[in-house]
Amino acid sequence: MPFEGLPARIAWLGHGARTELALAVNALVAKGELAAPIAFSRDHLDAAGMAHPNIMTERMKDESDAIADWPLLDAMALCSLMADLVAIHSGGAGYAGYMTSAGVTLIADGSDAAAKRLARALTNDTSLGILRYADAGYEEALDEAARKGVRGVALGP
Repeated sequence: MPFEGLPARIAWLGHGARTELALAVNALVAKGELAAPIAFSRDHLDAAGMAHPNIMTERMKDESDAIADWPLLDAMALCSLMADLVAIHSGGAGYAGYMTSAGVTLIADGSDAAAKRLARALTNDTSLGILRYADAGYEEALDEAARKGVRGVALGP
């Protein structure tokens, strides 16, 4: 995996890859090869984690640019999947008054319970992003859903 960003920053990873990395890190913690805790965190920059009419969800095909349901659904799902920290927030500075987002933090401590939380929450988080764009009519999202086996998406007529 190529280095990206600061040493403490994860690379941009897509559906499935985030889960694989987090589970591999949790396994290394379990073996004692890495010291715990290790936090995996995502702020608002994800496909279902943010609604903003001027960036990220700008000019959606179905005109759902600023509909805040997706980040709220994402946050509720992450809570039900026992993520360690879930935040719903509206932006400050240039985002003020325009966006709603959901953030998440998960802890890899080497335990089986952490592995379950990491797998479920990270997989759901990116799956919901695929669903959000598929629902808006993007062929690329429908194709990704079919390739990755994301259920809940109408894959044909």
